[in-house]
Amino acid sequence: MTGPALLASAVLAVLFAGALLARRRLARLPGPRDLEITDRTHLSRDAGVALVRARGEVVLVGWGRDGVRLVARVGKEGTP
Repeated sequence: MTGPALLASAVLAVLFAGALLARRRLARLPGPRDLEITDRTHLSRDAGVALVRARGEVVLVGWGRDGVRLVARVGKEGTP
């Protein structure tokens, strides 16, 4: 009888640890106000550029078939 109880305790411990790790990772993800696409332009069917505000900084990113890449750091939000 101690074998199944020990196994159940181990499974619960692993599930609890997994839940803690998932919660920790979700807490590090940017919230809806931390990341905002302020403007975007399509350059072709599969590519374009966008101005993105991320945690107070404005950056220009490009996207295409290869993914998303940083093109330039425009500056801090609110500075000319």
